[in-house]
Parts: sequence; C-alpha cells; structure tokens
Amino acid sequence: MNTRFVKAVLLIVAFCATAFGDTLVVPVAQATTAGNLPIHLGTNAVRIQEVIGSGQFAGPITINALRVRTAPGTGSASSTASSFRVTLSTTQTYPNTNNGHTLPSLTFANNVGPDATVVYTGPGTISSPGCALPGPCPFDTVIPFTTPFSYDPSKGRLLIDYTSSATTGAVTGSLDGVSFADTLSSSVAVVSGDPSQPVASSVGVGGLVWGLDIGAAYYFSDLAFGENWQTTLTYVNYSPQAVTCRTTFYSDSGALLPIPFSQGTVSSRTDTLQPGQSLHDQSLGNPAAAVTQGWAQATCTGPLQASVLFRLYRSGVAVGEAGVNAETAPTTQFATFAQTITGIAYANPSATQSAMITFTVYNAAGTQLGSHLITLGPLAHGSANPGPLLGLQSFTGFVKITSTIPIISLSLNFEANPVFSSLPPGDLPGSTTLVP
Repeated sequence: MNTRFVKAVLLIVAFCATAFGDTLVVPVAQATTAGNLPIHLGTNAVRIQEVIGSGQFAGPITINALRVRTAPGTGSASSTASSFRVTLSTTQTYPNTNNGHTLPSLTFANNVGPDATVVYTGPGTISSPGCALPGPCPFDTVIPFTTPFSYDPSKGRLLIDYTSSATTGAVTGSLDGVSFADTLSSSVAVVSGDPSQPVASSVGVGGLVWGLDIGAAYYFSDLAFGENWQTTLTYVNYSPQAVTCRTTFYSDSGALLPIPFSQGTVSSRTDTLQPGQSLHDQSLGNPAAAVTQGWAQATCTGPLQASVLFRLYRSGVAVGEAGVNAETAPTTQFATFAQTITGIAYANPSATQSAMITFTVYNAAGTQLGSHLITLGPLAHGSANPGPLLGLQSFTGFVKITSTIPIISLSLNFEANPVFSSLPPGDLPGSTTLVP
C-alpha cells in the first residue's frame, strides 16, 4: 500500500523535557537503525492515529513518556503549535492484514479502545539539531505524560492518537519514520485526517518511529494531613542503579494538592535515590487546620519499594498508624473484609473519564445486605465507611467494589478504634468472576 500520505499530512509537535524510564523503540527493528521514511513536518491541523502491533512488546509495560527523533541527514527540525493532545488506548484494530485482519477504520472513533487515556494536552514545540547519515538520530524530543499508561499486549494493539492545531511560524525538518512494502509485513499502520471531522482522509501502513519511556508506576489510594494526621512517603531503592520518581498529589476533587514537606509545600516532587538509598519523609500538616485527604501517583525510572504511612497524633504523641503499600496497577474489581466502620478509600487515575463505582456489602453468611452506586470524576478521590454509606447499623462480612473503569482502592480496619491497620490488598483481575 502506498504510504506517501504520511509525508503529506503529518504534523507533530513535542516537548523538550526530562523523561522517566528506559526507552523502548517501536518498531523494534529500528532500535539501532534509522527508518526508511523521512516524514516532513507539516503545517496544517491534523489528527493521526498510529496502531502498533502487539508483537512489538514482550509483555505488559507502563509508558511514562513518548519520544521522537529526526530523520538522519535531513537537517534540524523545528515546529510550534498552540494546542497538542495525545491519547493512548488499547485498540482491537490491526496494523496489517495477516490472518484476515483488517487495517484501522477511517472512522477515528472506531479505533479507540475503552481504556483511552489522555496522557498530555497543552501547547508544545519541537526543536532538534538533527544528525548526519546513517543515523539513527537520538530521541531528543520528549512528550512527558501527566498520567502514565499501562499497556498489556495480550489485550490488543497499542494506539497512539494525537491531535495538533496548525503551526505558527516557520516549520523545518523531518522526523524518522518507517514504511512497509505491503500490508502483510507491516507492524505499524496510520490513519490521518482533519481533526474537526469524524472520518479520516487516508489509511496506510507506516508511521513514526517512537521511543516509549517505560518504568514503574505506583498509586497511593489515600493520604491525610492536618488536624491530628500526618502522612509519610517512603521509597526504598534496592536496585543497583539510581531510580528517579516523580510523585504527584491530588485532592478529592482531582485538582493538584499542595502538601507541606520538610523541603517546602509541593503538589509534585521529584526524588532521586541512589543504589541502596531510601526516603522516609513525613508531611508537616498544621495540627490546628482541618484534615485534608487525597491520593497520589508516582512514575519512577525503575522498580522500588513504595508505601505511605498514616499516623494519628493526640497532643503531639503518635497513638496509631497504618502502612499502606503502593498499588502498581488500577483494576475494576476489589473484595475485602469489612465491618460497619471499616474505612474504604478510592481514587480514579483517569484524567478524562468518570468512574461508576458500586459498593456491595455481604454479611459473614454470604447474604447480600445492599449496594450503593457513586460517580467519581477524573483524578478524583473519596472515602467512606460501608455501614453509614449503605444505611446499615451493624455488620461483619465483606465489601465487593466494582467499577466501570480501572480505579485504585484500599481499606483500613477500625475494629479497635483508635487502633487501626491496613487490610490486605483487595484488588482482583478485571476478569475475576464475583458473587452476584
């Protein structure tokens, strides 16, 4: 299939910034070799969907940023646009026609998966000096994510969906791309067109060579500071290389949440831990202020042990605490022991989608006592006690939590209040069959 359309319509703007994690090159054949298709930077507004075959991945990954590189021997690259949006999802379309597969639909919406996540939106520019032949050039232009994306190749192909406004000022240079001689051998396919229209103007095999920054993602379902509460962030780097983590804190509404720490009040912090180093930093919330709750997520360049510690104070003396291990992947189902005043915290890591969450309570005999449905907005957080939530005076049993999109959740046991502890993780694979 002819892929000249890529040269004619492609426009991408990206961002010079520090990214987190190792870089995985896709297609993998271009890891050490430049692609065969210099893709000229365009000037018009455009929407591009690039489908990358699942065979390019060895297993599940968490993507923290995207990178692009210039085509060698084409000079420097420069482009500026006021609006740029990137969405990642798992798509059921294919980049080739092997085994009767069909290429992506010209209708943009048909290619987007249910886990679509906006990973970046805002203005941006690309600026690269380029490199000489034969290349490949370095991945020196980065799109840092505001939300990491977890991709499992066993569930479909990866879709990189990006929309850009028209450029302002001069545009020069080309980005490294790849084209395929036929639709049977292609590992990448591209759909492109006017972003104001639901239907694309062209589809073909070929596209950009991407660098995917991958690493570890950690989620903390609940944190509290102020009044009698403090939260301690703990990281332990057990690996033989340095690990850098960027931790972002969110309020109940999903807005950025400033938290006072020893180095200042921040809504996002970056910590680099050398091999064997650890971090154990407690918040400095005002005991006279009202308690503030929220949640956090971290993207790290490598794996480490991550947790938060809830600590309750009375007259400046610690009287109770619970350690909460970080979750490494959101899911749609949870089951945990619960009583009337068990504390349940939950957060929605999606930056674009609301979660419909159902809490169903069962007594010790397995009898369903009731259920309650809530809507949780993007990046929002909440907490509840199942008894008051469902209007139950007293019960002991378990709570089943199901959500329409992946969320995070943890439960705290207050059976001997004010002594409390975290309960074992209740997250389950989304395919788990639960009691009705």
